[in-house]
Amino acid sequence: MNIMDNNIKKKYPRLLLVHMSMVKENDPVNLLLRMQFADWPKDKIAQIHAQAEINGFGEFCDKYYQLKSCDRLFGGLFDLLRGKVFKMVDAKKIKEFYGEENKIYVPNFTDRFKKYIGDLLIKSGVWEIIFNTRLSESMMAFIKDFKPDVIYTQGYSLGFVRLSMLISKGYNIPICFQTTDDWPNSLYNSSPVGWLVKKRANELIKFSKLRLAFGEKMREEYEKRYGVKFGLTYHLDNPQRFICKRTEDVKDKIKIIYTGGLGHRRYEAILDLLNVIRRNQFLKENAEIYVYTHSIPRELPKEILNSQKITYLPLPAHENLPLILSEASILFLPESFNEDRKAIEYSISTKAHLYMMSQKPILVYGPPYSGTVNYAMHNGWGFVVNERSEKKLIEELLNIFDKNKKNQKIQEARKCIKKNHDLVEGRKKIYEMLLSIKNNNNGACN
Repeated sequence: MNIMDNNIKKKYPRLLLVHMSMVKENDPVNLLLRMQFADWPKDKIAQIHAQAEINGFGEFCDKYYQLKSCDRLFGGLFDLLRGKVFKMVDAKKIKEFYGEENKIYVPNFTDRFKKYIGDLLIKSGVWEIIFNTRLSESMMAFIKDFKPDVIYTQGYSLGFVRLSMLISKGYNIPICFQTTDDWPNSLYNSSPVGWLVKKRANELIKFSKLRLAFGEKMREEYEKRYGVKFGLTYHLDNPQRFICKRTEDVKDKIKIIYTGGLGHRRYEAILDLLNVIRRNQFLKENAEIYVYTHSIPRELPKEILNSQKITYLPLPAHENLPLILSEASILFLPESFNEDRKAIEYSISTKAHLYMMSQKPILVYGPPYSGTVNYAMHNGWGFVVNERSEKKLIEELLNIFDKNKKNQKIQEARKCIKKNHDLVEGRKKIYEMLLSIKNNNNGACN
């Protein structure tokens, strides 16, 4: 590191992450934050969070503050109820998925009924109003001790929207707001509480000094919807770490790999893929599906739970992912045709850029309005099937074996990586924007 690098590091703003899940050195849900802020001096990042029990290990931030009962109205009752309700809806961890003698765990009627009731309670959002967040003495002591220059938040709950605003107004600290999907329009959408979410999200977005949208489609919609300017961001990574020396794919075996969560009903797309494989003799004899995931939803259909064509494996650590992806003949990138449109319309999969960097053919399957599918259609890096059709799915699967078509898609992926996902340029952009709002914060927040 040269002198200039040291001088730049001295200027890094003290960043307070007001973010629900604890950001760890390695975990399955906070890749975006780790990529954006990995070169931030550790002693200049702290976090206020609600959840520490996610998979993962190591500390990413210098200081952490987990919400206590004193940080919510009726906090003691909240702590008592939260564990019981969330236990009803939690997905099975992949290690719990296989029991004794490698028998597959299949949810029974009681499990499914508990999940249904738990989902109703959580999706109503009423608990957020009853157990609203507040600034306790212990949280204020944490903030005063850290002395943040900038608050970074993604929102995603009424409680964290409120906390971000309370801290910003109370301590005159500017907010950077970034979101990866359209939670303001989809959270508690089937409940009257959804109206309040939209109202509070609108207040947070307009109050923030820096606003970051994810992808061009989201930026255009958000600027139109909220009447304020948004910066443009994407997922970042280093393409060089995906250059792996491995043998060519075994010619008589087709290894289709999916990595990531099975939420948002993505398992439906895997079922469609399985049906296509079963009905094509060549694929039936040669293709296998490998699903690398951190948990198994309780509602996963038995048909794909018990299929001999599908192997479930733990989600690899981020540093090991390039090796896993390099083993694929095809990488599968699905979205559900039955998921609420608002939940997927403006989000881009956290896997899209990683799949591109692997330089393997990508089969993208989902509705055209999905942010991920739309991104692939407009940038040409994937073999896209944007209607729920087994005929179209098999046609595109077979197109992947055309060498010229495959190479063309890989070339488009390289262009897209350079344009949108470059790690060095992306971090530099984030740093400059955050430094700017810190330096411009010379008056009371309004």
